[in-house]
Amino acid sequence: MRRLPVLIATLAALGCGKIGPLRPPAPHGPLPPGSVDARQIGTAVEVGFTVPEPRGSAQSQEVSRVQILRVAYPKGVTPAIDPEAFRVRGEVVAEVTGPTVKPGTRLLIADPSLPALADAGLGWTLRYGVRVRDVSGRPSSLVVARDLMVATTPAAPAGLTAQATADGVRLTWEAPPGTANATYNVYRGPAGGALSEQPQNVKPLTSPDYLDTGTETGQKYRYVVRAVAAEGTPYREGPSSGVAIVDASDVFPPAPPGGLVAVQEGKAVRLLWNPGTERDLDGYRVYRSRGGGDWVRLGTDPLRQPTWLDTDVKPGDAVRYRVTAIDRATPPNESAASTEAGLTVAEEPGPTAQP
Repeated sequence: MRRLPVLIATLAALGCGKIGPLRPPAPHGPLPPGSVDARQIGTAVEVGFTVPEPRGSAQSQEVSRVQILRVAYPKGVTPAIDPEAFRVRGEVVAEVTGPTVKPGTRLLIADPSLPALADAGLGWTLRYGVRVRDVSGRPSSLVVARDLMVATTPAAPAGLTAQATADGVRLTWEAPPGTANATYNVYRGPAGGALSEQPQNVKPLTSPDYLDTGTETGQKYRYVVRAVAAEGTPYREGPSSGVAIVDASDVFPPAPPGGLVAVQEGKAVRLLWNPGTERDLDGYRVYRSRGGGDWVRLGTDPLRQPTWLDTDVKPGDAVRYRVTAIDRATPPNESAASTEAGLTVAEEPGPTAQP
């Protein structure tokens, strides 16, 4: 009879199948969307996010739908931190399905219901959240953007132009009519692609011009400019200017090298000149004329340092030199020639430098 309690306890343990501590069930819904934010562009609010990868490899786990939710707080109301706000007051203002909902894709979706708010939402504080659902309808967790207070926005800048220069792409535009002390953000993208979500400028620009030094030669870009309605993030800006498209192909040669001197060094001639300062400078080319003859290029192409030692000379040679600079374009753009420098190679080295 003493064995009966032990047997009962053993059977009970086997029956429950419990091994180790209790753990919460593994999640089955999709992974949450990434990098959720909201911004105002003119009279619209645009919500951006990155579609997540599926949680698993099953077809039922593929992400198939995106929902944009909003909680709107009227003008004059200071929103509280409220984890229950979306459950109690949240409404779905946009929903996207279909092939655009592709894992890893960055999507930008406008809130189409903003005009239905009083004063089109002006002065209201809007709190947006994004969630995705898989093929089985299971939702991800909700990811919430920073609150955005809708601001009065200036008109769009006019007359945007973009011109490729040796230093980058130069943009100019006209201030929005009736706007004093306007500031601006510049946006760039490939000619056939999406604009960046972050402005090219670090701080809002205070004048209607900008030099974009971050372009790559041979690429085509498109630009828009927006006037800033309120500084800081989330971004609140007026509508976009017209689009300016520019071919950033480099057709601008560097400046001619300056300060060229020729000095006899032993039985050779040393050339020295001032280094160039262009951002796309690739090097230099050296040319020599012996005895008044044709100009011949010397050395490898390009020379990386602003100096060259010509060992292919002999006493009595009357030699003259000039130097050009080249950039990294394909093919490279070559500068005009520097001023010439020359000397007659002496039998015995001496102070024979000539301007």
